[in-house]
Amino acid sequence: MESQRYAGGVLGGAFSGSAAALLLRREAPDLSVLVVEKGARFDAKVGEATTEMSAMFLTRRLALWEHLEREHLPKEGLRYWFTNERVRHHGDASETGGFLRSTVPSFQLRRDVLDEHLLGLAAGAGAEVWRPARAVDCDLGEEGGEHRVTVETGEGRREVRCRFLLDATGRATFLAKRLGLVERLDEHATSSWWCRWRGVRHLDDLAAREHPELAAGNVGSRRLATNHYPGYGFWVWVIPLGNGETSIGVVFDRRLVDLDRRGEPRRAYREFLLAHPLLAELLAGAEMREEDFRGYSRLAYLSRQFAGPGWALLGDAAAFLDPYYSPGLDHAAFTVEASVELVQAAARGEAMGERIALHNETFVRSYRRFFDAVYRDKYLYMGEHDLLSAAFLIETAQYYLFVVIPAFRVHRRFHWMPVLGPREAFFNYRLMRLANRRLGRIALARRAAGEAGRRNDGRRVRAFFSLGGAPLRMAARGMGLWIRAEVDLWRLRLTGRR
Repeated sequence: MESQRYAGGVLGGAFSGSAAALLLRREAPDLSVLVVEKGARFDAKVGEATTEMSAMFLTRRLALWEHLEREHLPKEGLRYWFTNERVRHHGDASETGGFLRSTVPSFQLRRDVLDEHLLGLAAGAGAEVWRPARAVDCDLGEEGGEHRVTVETGEGRREVRCRFLLDATGRATFLAKRLGLVERLDEHATSSWWCRWRGVRHLDDLAAREHPELAAGNVGSRRLATNHYPGYGFWVWVIPLGNGETSIGVVFDRRLVDLDRRGEPRRAYREFLLAHPLLAELLAGAEMREEDFRGYSRLAYLSRQFAGPGWALLGDAAAFLDPYYSPGLDHAAFTVEASVELVQAAARGEAMGERIALHNETFVRSYRRFFDAVYRDKYLYMGEHDLLSAAFLIETAQYYLFVVIPAFRVHRRFHWMPVLGPREAFFNYRLMRLANRRLGRIALARRAAGEAGRRNDGRRVRAFFSLGGAPLRMAARGMGLWIRAEVDLWRLRLTGRR
């Protein structure tokens, strides 16, 4: 079998693979790059919401402002709606979210459109694209040598030789599986089902027509936020898309919610959503795209190593944790940026041992800290307005203060360092871990006392998404909610209700 040689081989042509190929061709045009993409066209996968950092990567690093403005929607932060037995509609519910429009850009994405555009840009920049084609085998060379990849195309099998191999195959984790690096995170027993819907009611129009007191309580758009509908052991996302459809998904902890054991998944998913009073209000008259229904039975996994001599894992090919807070595209952007730097350094002939060791140490530490500080036991208090709001405010403030603001104000560019990756983030990690543990225990105490969801109607907490003093105000408000919850826990203990 005759081999074709490239400096860089990229397996997977969606967001992570196309972004890496595009950056390599723009910044190191002497490097020949091949992208191997299995699909003849991209589908509407999940991962529709950016955060502030992945939006910075898209706008400032990839220069996609025009495309994002034409084809996608702006995102107005995060918003949460809570229910109890007294809540019949959105006007009754406790709510947490932005009051004004966000001053830091982020977007609600149509991933099929974005992925096609990015792959087209990579090809236009000089990357060769094979599609539909898929890698079926590989043989990693020694340090500094060539890797051999066998690719199956419509014309048969072809062999590719490349000095650098970037795996962006997503949850297929092509390279990590062959190297025996993938670990399931059984401590985080979450599953997810999702689908796109047509005809979902416009949340801001609904408020203006049916709940004027709710409409009067906000300046920015509620609909353009990533709207969350949380409950004990689960949360539901509602994300508007630029084609008029709405992505709706449920994420649940299998130890707390038996949704995966309620019979046929499509029917169980629909019935679960329509049993929720607020979602039933939004979905009145809406049509579920049955053919679009998808799911993952196990969400969380991690590769013990993200890079080695001449190879690296990008995005979901390296790890996935939880869609709450939409960290997936952040993770993809961080791994792309860091891996492109590795490739360019190796191409310049620099010593790579320490760089690769730092890369692996940082990304694995970020994943484990992020799980331990933010996600472990989170689903125990998803259904408590004050507790989840406290965590959201504290955690979002940390993200702004130590990731977003430094990127915009200090580095003034996108930086590859992942959330909680630096050793110096130890204090922030410990604070968030402590808050998460305590809030989970308070939620359990309330359930034992028969007070679960008591605060889920008629309350409102405002958040502000900006680079000024807003993160400090959010942190103070979150700490205040946490302290009041701790004081109330003593009431339960003293009255013998715990």
